[in-house]
Order: sequence, then structure tokens, then C-alpha cells
Amino acid sequence: MAAKLLVVDSNDTNRNALSRSLRQEGYNVTSVSGGVEAARRLSPESFDLVLLDFDTPGIDGINLTKQISRAVPHTPIIVMSASACIRPGEVLNAGAFDLIEKPVDLNSLIAKIEFAFATGAPHKQSQAGVPEDQHFIG
Repeated sequence: MAAKLLVVDSNDTNRNALSRSLRQEGYNVTSVSGGVEAARRLSPESFDLVLLDFDTPGIDGINLTKQISRAVPHTPIIVMSASACIRPGEVLNAGAFDLIEKPVDLNSLIAKIEFAFATGAPHKQSQAGVPEDQHFIG
């Protein structure tokens, strides 16, 4: 059974390209354009991983990460960001499993997704005792 991913990105071109690439890699992908819609989808559906753009309309990346982390604590969250101002510790403390820079390198993203699944993915447990600089891949 293919892992089920939720991709959240307000940029239609980026979201569609990323979703298409992840489907070609064998993932079952649902994509939405914003944080409010993502939060709505998480209530009735379950996902194996959430991939979200830090700059989402309606709910900013930190608050959306916190909300998802509380609602579905065993679902890893990978945050994407094009901003150099994002502090990895802030994203991890909000409940994210990892952070990846945009533009996204598909091979690095796949490695992060597979790492999340391989570690059992309750992100709060996977963070325990792991120095921040050793946790991030690629």
C-alpha cells in the first residue's frame, strides 16, 4: 500500500509539480492550497506524512505545524521553506519532523520522507536527544 501524503502549498505550479513527482515515486498524494483547507482535510482523513510550505495563506507555517502536531501527533510533518529566515529549531519545536529548503530537490525530499517512515515517525520521539545539526539531511 502506497504511503498517503498531504502536500500543502499555495503556489499552484509548485504544488502540482511536486504532487506529480511524488505520485511518480509511488506515493498516494492529496494536495491543497492552504492551511485552512489542510486542517479541514486532516479531520476526516488520515495521512502518513504532511509536507507543507511554511508560507501558507490563512495559517502560517508554525501555527499550522502546531495544529497538525496536536491533531495527529503520530503524523510526521516536513516543512518546506524558501526563506533563509526560518530557524530550524523553531520549526522542530512547533512539531515538525524536518525542514527542507525550496526549491525542493526531489532526491533529498524522498530521503527525508523515507527517513521519517524508517524512524517510526512519531516526530516528537524521533527528535529526542538528536542534536539539531545532526537531524537534518541534505
